Amino acid sequence: MDFYLSNISQVPKEDVPIKGTKGAKIQWLITKNEGAHYAVRKFSLEKMGVIPMHIHKYQETVIITKGKCKVCVADKEFELKEGDYIFIDSQVKHAIIAEDELEFFCVIDYVDDMSIKTLNEDCP
Repeated sequence: MDFYLSNISQVPKEDVPIKGTKGAKIQWLITKNEGAHYAVRKFSLEKMGVIPMHIHKYQETVIITKGKCKVCVADKEFELKEGDYIFIDSQVKHAIIAEDELEFFCVIDYVDDMSIKTLNEDCP
């Protein structure tokens, strides 16, 4: 495929498939189905929505487009707001807690194992 054109409003919102997630939806905008070697996803979280501590083999970049959140990564905690972004390497534990209604884009690479392991840990 030479190109793919769509609109975010046309992409269905699904529950985030990480055990313990609350108030979070995901939209898969660009995937290997369109011929890409990476995926672009849009997340929407309700105020106080949570994506709990987890790890995976793929790298990701999170770009905040609306709201504020707490991001716990490794053993650190950061406050991110609209315009901020963070790169998280493979196998680095992380979690996101929405302080406001939150929206962000997340770009990931495809690896041999796309599974996600939920960790029984809270943010530091």
